[in-house]
Amino acid sequence: MTRNGESLPNGFLGPVKGWGSLVPAAQRGLQLPRIGTPWTEPLGQGPFELVELNAFPESFGRIEDALPRLAQSLVPGGTLLLDVDNIQSARMLRMVVEGRPGCFDPAGSTDDPGQALPLRRVLAATAPAGLLVRDVLAVPPAAEEFAKDLPRGLMANGLLPLEWLSGTPPTRFWLVCERAQPTDGSVVIAGGDVAARAKTRAALATFLPEGWAIVEEHALSECAQWNRGIAAARGEVIWLLRGGAVPTAELFAELSVHAGVGAVIAAPGGVRERAGDVAGLMLPRLDALLAGPLPEHIRNTPVALEEYAMRLDSRLPPPLLVDGRLECPPPAVEAPAQFAAETAELMTRWQALQPASMPAPAAAVEATTTAESPWSGREPRLSLCMIARNEERFLPECLGRVRDAVDEIIFVDTGSTDRTVAIAESFGAKVLHTTWSDDFAAPRNLGLAAATGDWILVLDADEFLQDGGTARLRELVRDPKVLGYHLHFVNVFDGGKTVGVMMVRLFRNLPGIAYENIIHEQVTPSLQRLGAPLGLVLTSSDLAVDHHGYRDEVMDARGKNERNERLFLKQLEQKPDDIYNTYKYGDFLRRVPHRGADARRLLDRCLELILAAPPSLPRGLPYAAEVAALCALEATRAGDTVRARQVIDVALRRFVPTPNLHYLAASLALAEQRNDDAIRHYRRCLAYRGQVLVVPIQEGITSYVSLAGIAQAWLQSGDGERARRLLLQAIAIHPAYEVAHLALSKLWLQRGDLGRALRVLTDFLAKHPESPGACQQTALILQRLGQTAAARRMGEHAVQMLEARALDHEAAQMQKILAAM
Repeated sequence: MTRNGESLPNGFLGPVKGWGSLVPAAQRGLQLPRIGTPWTEPLGQGPFELVELNAFPESFGRIEDALPRLAQSLVPGGTLLLDVDNIQSARMLRMVVEGRPGCFDPAGSTDDPGQALPLRRVLAATAPAGLLVRDVLAVPPAAEEFAKDLPRGLMANGLLPLEWLSGTPPTRFWLVCERAQPTDGSVVIAGGDVAARAKTRAALATFLPEGWAIVEEHALSECAQWNRGIAAARGEVIWLLRGGAVPTAELFAELSVHAGVGAVIAAPGGVRERAGDVAGLMLPRLDALLAGPLPEHIRNTPVALEEYAMRLDSRLPPPLLVDGRLECPPPAVEAPAQFAAETAELMTRWQALQPASMPAPAAAVEATTTAESPWSGREPRLSLCMIARNEERFLPECLGRVRDAVDEIIFVDTGSTDRTVAIAESFGAKVLHTTWSDDFAAPRNLGLAAATGDWILVLDADEFLQDGGTARLRELVRDPKVLGYHLHFVNVFDGGKTVGVMMVRLFRNLPGIAYENIIHEQVTPSLQRLGAPLGLVLTSSDLAVDHHGYRDEVMDARGKNERNERLFLKQLEQKPDDIYNTYKYGDFLRRVPHRGADARRLLDRCLELILAAPPSLPRGLPYAAEVAALCALEATRAGDTVRARQVIDVALRRFVPTPNLHYLAASLALAEQRNDDAIRHYRRCLAYRGQVLVVPIQEGITSYVSLAGIAQAWLQSGDGERARRLLLQAIAIHPAYEVAHLALSKLWLQRGDLGRALRVLTDFLAKHPESPGACQQTALILQRLGQTAAARRMGEHAVQMLEARALDHEAAQMQKILAAM
């Protein structure tokens, strides 16, 4: 934002001349440009109406520890002004590249250099400190310090400098914080005339619950109205509505359930009616602050909203699409004569991200753009390669869904005694017969050798293409620059579906390609060896496949455990120090009853192998953090929390973190009552919402599980009301999640309401009677109510369930409680 040609700090409340104009001089209280550790030394003679922190030096330590102490120095409603370096500024880029500050860069102070903190981390630390952020102002650089084509050069090397697309990023951020508690939510209405806004208010009045408030501002443009409204809002969740919208109670209930996790918006049939329009978006307040204000300098609201939507996508996980409809008028076009020019400028600014968000290295691009594809002048041919034995149950559905997408089917049968071969032949498959030799790679490679297509698709009989997969397959194989694709495999089980994992199953048919490993066979190593000299790259795709092999009755019928352990042992005899196979064997044994000690031994050995390898190896292993997470989990189950924390700390420093690793870190912090750390790691889990990785993500930890974890941290911190709201959100998302019900019951126990605590559990047990945790807690409450006989019966039932699940330690603890009744 500029005034008289001068760039000014700009936030949700608009531009300001400088730091001194944020608060009138007469209101100044305590200024802290540089002091010692503020939580060990008195902060003057407070409390104050205003505290100014002109920089955050290293001597202040962790921002999570400093902010509560600073907040306590304020009167209720008092203001804290924070000045925070932007880690994405030109100064920080120079520090990273050159290893030293520039001659004219700020030096911090005479005693302490400044401490660079991500804005996300600072914002996350404000709520636990009892601070409500009212505005975030971006302080622009004095001048453009680098060439405008810098982002393109960085992107050509696999980096995504999204903050640089509109020029040099801000040098720092100024945060205006108030010592205040948030409300449940705020509805911010912008745009529309007086009658349209009255229509929206009337609709909201019929259902908006207590704790939610309507905020309206009357700035010149719709974007300015939303910005001022966000600054004025006090809710933890913000709902952006346009005047004239007619929201319903049903839509509000559906959106508000998910908004604690991240942004959510109505999309009838999973398709947004106006993709660039953020009207109807509901999101956490901190996410709105992190995204920054809507652009007010763009005159046409549709173009401004498209710019803002692109920024949201670059800084936050994509919004969850809820099947529902919001009646809402479109944004107005205020300056039609400038619409085309503003749209062209928008496209120019963001076109560096198209068509792929992660471009291939420059050498790969050069190699592939000059080479002619093998299928030049024709459609590429696609071969489906399968191996199977006795799969008559699933095979017709599998082949029926993929038949129209492929040019040939190569089917390797390893000894079926049912109708499997006949079914494959009925779909025109070329059937090859081989004897099963305790080696999954052998029949896979037999099929690859017989394939004649330009591309190969590998499926198992229990894997079904989702709707639309046929057309998408044909699109994907036309790209001559791609070596192979990670496909999204969704595990379908008796209780629903999991997020699933990404696996390379669609790839070029290159000479010499082969699977490795006799169990958990992999084709990626040979693909990369053969594709790298050709400049071909592996990438991800949105093609989804449902996997039905984890249904309970399927696992029981196939008797996989005995066979799999035999193959793991055979594999490790051949490669005793193979990291991947040691990891998969240890992970397998975790699921086998009474094999926990063997699993821990293997996983610890795998972690030793990773850490003993060259330092570059862990960053190149997508499952390294998963190995660490499993080691920490098994150590925790064995009661060795010291070991668990050591493993997590090493992994967070040296490996590419995964949601499971952050979840273990959060759970350990929660058990040790390090509540701020727990919340921080649970929020990192939520940031993965909607993402699919090459390692499986534990069900729910990017959603309701982490919401319940944050709630438990708030409960331990003494903020029961905030905990209650989050627990109700978690339960609404997944009503069968036992932990959330247990925590809600505990909340009522802490408030002394034994009847309500018991009712939470009995209502849950009425629908889920085989829940040992709920039975245990119910037994304890019944005992406190003097109903000893009922408590004993419930406790004995809990012991039976715990023993049936091989939870011997927990069963023994419950037996001790029963003995004392």
